[in-house]
Amino acid sequence: MTQAIRGAVWLTALLFVPACKNDPTIAPSKGDFMLFNPSNGAIGVSATTTFDWQASFSVDAPTYTIQVSTDPGLATLIINQPGLTTTSFTPSAALSPGTQYYWQVLAVRPTGTAVSTGAPWTFTTFSPTPGSFSIIAPTNGSMGVSLTPTFSWTSSAGAVTYTLQVATDSGFASLVVNEPGITATSFTLSTALTASTPYFWKVSAVSTTSVTATGAPFAFTTGTSTPTNSVTLLSPSNGSMAVSLTPTFSWTATGSPATYTLQVSTDPLFGSFVINQSGNTSTAVTVTTTLAPMTLYSWRVESLDGSNKVLATSPSFTFTTGS
Repeated sequence: MTQAIRGAVWLTALLFVPACKNDPTIAPSKGDFMLFNPSNGAIGVSATTTFDWQASFSVDAPTYTIQVSTDPGLATLIINQPGLTTTSFTPSAALSPGTQYYWQVLAVRPTGTAVSTGAPWTFTTFSPTPGSFSIIAPTNGSMGVSLTPTFSWTSSAGAVTYTLQVATDSGFASLVVNEPGITATSFTLSTALTASTPYFWKVSAVSTTSVTATGAPFAFTTGTSTPTNSVTLLSPSNGSMAVSLTPTFSWTATGSPATYTLQVSTDPLFGSFVINQSGNTSTAVTVTTTLAPMTLYSWRVESLDGSNKVLATSPSFTFTTGS
């Protein structure tokens, strides 16, 4: 009798497994697939690019909806194409040149809708003539700059790449750095500059033609070979996406600073501040001010001595908040 009951239970379980597999009430976890192309932060993207993404795992074959917008909140859609059965899509009409877009993909099935992980992603389309932009750091006239500084600048709409040049003369006849093909808006030198030396630097946005950053060149002077004071940003990392609206900022510092000032701004040149919090004695600060969702911010940290004299200012990082 016991053996018969066990056999019945085993048979029921065997029949139940495929039934569960096809049960439309069982939904996979949200955000179970990734975007592929255009990559997040890509520049110089073709106006007739093909969008590609990962297949969404599902108990029911999903259809996909692709959404493209010039608004990070995707409130106004340039493309809203539902019913796709493949994991790629090429728009029938070309996108606008030199324009920043945001995109996401929805996997739609009877069990619900999953949004692609980490969406929306952003990209900028190619333009024959790149848009104007500005260089940020090292700031013009800055002193005691690291021998391996991080150079940063704002984005140029339509650029395919950037070229960084550093010279010992303002005419750039004596180049010590000539770095083409940069696809980000920052670059850290791997080879050290000479200590206690004045330099000039500029950046060009390159497409069919090239445009030099507004206000370039900037001048700076390196510090000693063993700089006493410096600040290195850690988190949020440069270019990070979907950051918390109340993030924890962290950094490291050399020297013996008494306090730190955390500065957060929507202006890459820090003409105004969303957060300008001084008197911090820790190298990690969780802000109490709630940042705006889906917004691009720049942040930096100053180290100060006991008399509130600025010892060092970090290069700036950017990040974008989540929803």
